[in-house]
Amino acid sequence: MRYMIPLGEVAEFINGAAFKPEDWHENGRKIIRIQNLNDSSKPYNLTTRNVDKKYEVNTGDILVSWSASLGVFEWLEMETAWLNQHIFKAIPDKAKVHKNYFKYSLGKALNDMECYLHGATMKHVNRKEFLSTKIYVPPLEEQRRIAAILDKADGVRRKCKEAIRLTEELLRSTFLEMFGDPVTNPKGWEIVKIENIIELVSGQVDPRESPYSNMLHVGGDNIESGTGEISGCKTPAELSLISGKYLFRKGDILYSKIRPYLNKVSLPDFDGVCSADIYPIRVNHSCVTPIYMTSILRSKGFLEYAEKHSTRTNIPKINRKALLSFECPLPPLGLQNQFTNSANKILKIKDHEKTGVDKANNLFNSLLQRAFRGEL
Repeated sequence: MRYMIPLGEVAEFINGAAFKPEDWHENGRKIIRIQNLNDSSKPYNLTTRNVDKKYEVNTGDILVSWSASLGVFEWLEMETAWLNQHIFKAIPDKAKVHKNYFKYSLGKALNDMECYLHGATMKHVNRKEFLSTKIYVPPLEEQRRIAAILDKADGVRRKCKEAIRLTEELLRSTFLEMFGDPVTNPKGWEIVKIENIIELVSGQVDPRESPYSNMLHVGGDNIESGTGEISGCKTPAELSLISGKYLFRKGDILYSKIRPYLNKVSLPDFDGVCSADIYPIRVNHSCVTPIYMTSILRSKGFLEYAEKHSTRTNIPKINRKALLSFECPLPPLGLQNQFTNSANKILKIKDHEKTGVDKANNLFNSLLQRAFRGEL
């Protein structure tokens, strides 16, 4: 029996519509963008535009982001929305594949497509190569059995991730309790332009030269939206990088300046080099702490400011002048240090929870590999 079947033979894949800024309105249906799938806190653009029904997304639909940030998602909201470009709506053939089994198969297929990624800055999947990727498709009854096992393992992962989300929410709540909203500044702190309290590291280094060639390289894809977690880094030598990179030190803040990744803000605990699409930010320790400034850059107010000032038409970015012109509250350094101490305690809890997530992920991935080798 034929078990390995191309994706294009078991499902229909519909790419989203191209919505322009002039299509955004104050009311109407939500437009699902990649950033909405990756971060539930991101606001939706709305539209009253008349769109072909094939771009409609309903509860339970499977979505695949295939550009820049790859992933498989299920739309769980009760309201109908519109699908933006660079996302597939995947409609499985129920006669051939069980829905949940198919969803897990898509995730496996994306992992298998690393060699097919295109684009120097914004990675994307070629549709033809994607549709020709084969997945393991046993009889439906076997698919249902496998999906039930994977559902349970995935449930454990989700609970562990929810614990981390709650820890991150505690960190944000602690910040707001101590300092208030940085936009409205209800506590009346001194307001300063951040150019007076930070430095944007400049001067690029050649990643082919020592010692830079053997340092870890951080690109936008290595930073998780919202949380700032860094993962999957390799050295410039391993990546065969040739274009100039920024050198950063432990304690510098890494800020992704490209929209839609303006909420990628990280505080690495190592020296390294980073993409030219990332600003390394060095704080003036005499008046501001790195953790306080990281929280400012992750705040809703700064994100809205950054999006407003990302005006380039090709790949929108916030430029140096606009970033440095942002005005933010500057509480007393002693209070910032208190926040840093509280934040470090919360982050220790988060590190413990991450260990649980890693174990749950390893279990799930082990089951996934066995399932699609026909060993589960």
